[in-house]
Amino acid sequence: MGAQEQEEAGAPLEGTKQQKTSKDVHFCVLPDKYEPLIEESEETEEAEEDRRRRKEEKKRKRKKRCKKSLRFSWRCLLAGLQSMASAYSTPLSAVPTARQLLGL
Repeated sequence: MGAQEQEEAGAPLEGTKQQKTSKDVHFCVLPDKYEPLIEESEETEEAEEDRRRRKEEKKRKRKKRCKKSLRFSWRCLLAGLQSMASAYSTPLSAVPTARQLLGL
């Protein structure tokens, strides 16, 4: 039993060993007009910030339009209710008819 355990335990170790190799490194002289690459993370952060700012601005404008329309609707509703209340409160004899308005 002990021999089988050693064989099973030894098998994975042999497969995971890697040979050491050397890497070739090349150096070169940079030209005078060399422009380093811009990191993508900086661009994405700026783009994300711009996107967030535009989204907030659109949200603020949408909120403003919504409030304006609600104010106007509320004003129209109140005006309608007031005119309806005044129509019900006045006696029918005081309300001019169409003939009286046209002068017939």
